[in-house]
Amino acid sequence: SVDAYLPAFHDIARDFDVAPLAVQQTLSAYLFAYAFMMLWHGALSDALGRRPVVLVGTGIYAVATLGCAIAGNIETLWLFRALQGICAGTGMVVGRAIVRDRFQGHEAQRVMSQITLVFGIAPAIAPVLGGILLNAFGWRSIFWLLLVLVVGLLISSARNLPETLPVAQRQSL
Repeated sequence: SVDAYLPAFHDIARDFDVAPLAVQQTLSAYLFAYAFMMLWHGALSDALGRRPVVLVGTGIYAVATLGCAIAGNIETLWLFRALQGICAGTGMVVGRAIVRDRFQGHEAQRVMSQITLVFGIAPAIAPVLGGILLNAFGWRSIFWLLLVLVVGLLISSARNLPETLPVAQRQSL
């Protein structure tokens, strides 16, 4: 969400005929919304359950990603990047809560290590993949790929993700 489209800033600015600062603000909009909602994803999942928060967050992220792919101007891209940011932290925050719900001790450490490995490798791979897509198909292809990935994740989560927080353990918002 962050690193894959960084190589496309110049092309986005050119396509929308805006200053580079306007394109940089798409990242600011995303990060501000992401940081703000990081405070709420855990509370929402503690109150409503892990599964619905993951599914709704992933679904909204998919819609926002489609919006980014078809945006006709920079303002629309700002809006959809902010919407992506609102939902992007769902996986990180609620995913860790799911690990805590399902695993204990060494097994929990092993799973968290695997998650940390992915979060460590992704920022190194994403700009390279984004650059390849940019050169081959244009900047919008980066968001189309993200859309395909998130739809696959949504389908997989809907089919395979159990609720890990029993109703009796839920907390009020």
